[in-house]
Amino acid sequence: MLKGKSIVENLISFSWLISVFISFCISLVTIKLSIKILDKTQTIDIPNKRSNHNVPTPKGAGIGLIASLLIIYYLFFPINDFIFTISIFLLCVTSFINDNKQISIALRLLIQTILAFIIISYWSPLVESTLLEIFIPGWLESIIMLLFILWMTNLFNFMDGIDGISSVQCIIIGLGVGSCLFLSEDINKFENVIAGFFVGSGIAFLIWNWQPAKVFLGDAGSIPIGFINAILFLLLLKNGFWYVAIILNSYYLADSSITLIKRLLKKEKPWQAHKSHFYQKAVMNGYSHSEVCIIIAKHGLLLIIISFLASIMPSLIIILFSILISSLSTIYLLYYLSKTPKRNKKVI
Repeated sequence: MLKGKSIVENLISFSWLISVFISFCISLVTIKLSIKILDKTQTIDIPNKRSNHNVPTPKGAGIGLIASLLIIYYLFFPINDFIFTISIFLLCVTSFINDNKQISIALRLLIQTILAFIIISYWSPLVESTLLEIFIPGWLESIIMLLFILWMTNLFNFMDGIDGISSVQCIIIGLGVGSCLFLSEDINKFENVIAGFFVGSGIAFLIWNWQPAKVFLGDAGSIPIGFINAILFLLLLKNGFWYVAIILNSYYLADSSITLIKRLLKKEKPWQAHKSHFYQKAVMNGYSHSEVCIIIAKHGLLLIIISFLASIMPSLIIILFSILISSLSTIYLLYYLSKTPKRNKKVI
């Protein structure tokens, strides 16, 4: 598959590996610096009855990861390509303020909506995309894309509830996307770089966030990363890798969406802290944070293999079968996390 590529195309393929390495190295530095900022600003997560931890822990280290992304982005892309980076920067800043001093949910959603609208309307990779226009009017497609970005942005924040889980999910997505695009003739540099960033920064952050976590991602990290993942998802759809996007995100989509629906049916406020997610139930069933993350990582490895096989044999039957297998495995994972108590339960 790689044999027929030009030198430039091969270099683009290797941009994923380069991005992994650079992201890891830069993130190690920026995370360390961000921890010093958190100490000075006293940005601390104080445990409460709905928390999944019991020790006051600095939160907001996501500013280190986003700083890393901004540096990496301009190592690969023109300096005048600022719509994407400014949007991510503003999301990070407003989310960091929220980590320190609570901002109303209405204002946060307004900011996210404006930035999502700007990305959809003015950022060329998405402006040039036509995902659903053959089925629906362009204005309706834009509304669907905007709502999707908002959901994926907040979904990642909802799921960032135990030590290590966000890093594990980033690594799963980054490895899956990187492996599928590496063998593709239809290579897009942006997706490779972002996938590499997810892996490199995810591994770096895991050093501090593995149980017991020394620091939390905070809204400053989870909100922008969710936003980036939404854009990556849409670009994969645009380039024909819709099944890769769905498969790799299947657990996060299922856990968050099912939990949200159940809470809405109970007339609970979606933005309030709770312990209703499937991964949280696993912790209450006696599993440690690290054990839950390992279970999710094993499932993630299966998703990576499934998406990779589908990408090298992209017939409709194979793709649909791959989605079926990933869906069934995700359903089983949700059942396992919520219904399987661990022997000799221990308090986390």
